[in-house]
This record gives sequence, structure tokens and C-alpha cells, in this order.
Amino acid sequence: MPNIEYELNEKIHAIIINPYLSWEDFCVNCDLIRNYNIKNISTSLNYLTDLKNCLGNYSADININALISYPLADLPVSFIEELVCFAKDKGAKGIEYIPNFINLSKRNLETFATEIEQVKLSGLPVSIIINKSKLKEEVFINAIEICLELGIKNFQFGDGFGSPLTSNDVTEILKIIGSQNQIKVVGGIKNLTQVIDLFDNGVSFVGTSNFCEIFEEVNVY
Repeated sequence: MPNIEYELNEKIHAIIINPYLSWEDFCVNCDLIRNYNIKNISTSLNYLTDLKNCLGNYSADININALISYPLADLPVSFIEELVCFAKDKGAKGIEYIPNFINLSKRNLETFATEIEQVKLSGLPVSIIINKSKLKEEVFINAIEICLELGIKNFQFGDGFGSPLTSNDVTEILKIIGSQNQIKVVGGIKNLTQVIDLFDNGVSFVGTSNFCEIFEEVNVY
């Protein structure tokens, strides 16, 4: 039995991005978020209004974070301000963003930094999404170091594509970014044991679309 000693409703972030959800399933997800008192949601720009409407008054008590340039990092920099402002106007309380990593491979460090600075202009908390398994080590470390220099304190490792982070990955990441910054892990998280193991290894939050199944496990205990 896992040792449950965490505020799971705050540390488990519900992910609602599936473009094929029926309206009925969408509403079921919202009911579950209320029932389990989940405090953080990651979602697409298209779902921001529907989430606020479906959650009603409960939406005022939670953090709804908008995913931008996800999952392909294909957003031209000239569009960033407009989309971030759209997210803010629709009630997003944070931005989760994938930058264009090819700029680091091309040694265009200033271009990479400028892109992130553009996202920060909204004044909303910004979380940078990085898939460690997809990057060469030099690019991976450069990305984190530049983000830290720019004052980024929230990082998401994993984007739902590729293999889940291992405990060794977490240890390596913590050595680079330090314990004073927030780490969220996403990808392949399907059960309570995985969640607790990640928290025990120093992860701040996890994000998963399988939040219902995980909280059902919690209720068993």
C-alpha cells in the first residue's frame, strides 16, 4: 500500500486536452474535478471557456493553466502575445509553454530567451515544458539554465510523448534546477503508486489525464 501523506488534490493536476471528448464526457470530467476538489487543471485554449462555464463558481477557486505551443512548439513568436492575452482574457491563471528548441541547437540562445520573455510579458505564472528524452544533453541543460536566468521557477518535464521520467532523471533534474523551483512531471502516469514514488523523489506536482482512476485508488485506501 502506498504511503499517502500528500495533499493530492493540490499536487495532482488534471489534464483536459483530448479534442475528441464528447460534451457528456467533458462534463463528467468537470464533475470529478469538483468531487475530488482538484485545484489545478491544464487545458487547451479552446476549452478555457467551457471549463469555466461547466465548473461554475468552483472555477474561481482553482488554477486553470493554458497550454500554448503544445505539443509541437510550432507557434511563431509574433503570435505569442495575442494567444497569451486570449488565454488571460478567458480566465487562465497560468501559461504552460513549449519553446522552439531548435534555436538552442542552432546556438541562437538570445532568440530562445526572447521567446520565453515574450510569454512572461503577460504577468501570469509561466511553466516551461521540456521533454528530456527528446533533447541532447547540452540542449537540455542550456534550456534549463536560460530559463533559470530569466526567472522561470516552474518546469514541466514530459509532454505525454515518449517514455516516462525515471527516478534517475528526477535526481539529475533536481541537481540542475535546485529544490527551490517547482517540478511537474507529465507522461505515462496512470496509478497511485507512480504518483507517490515521484513525490517521494522530490517532484512537486504531476499532471495526468488519468486523474479519475488515481483518485479512485485513493478512495480505496
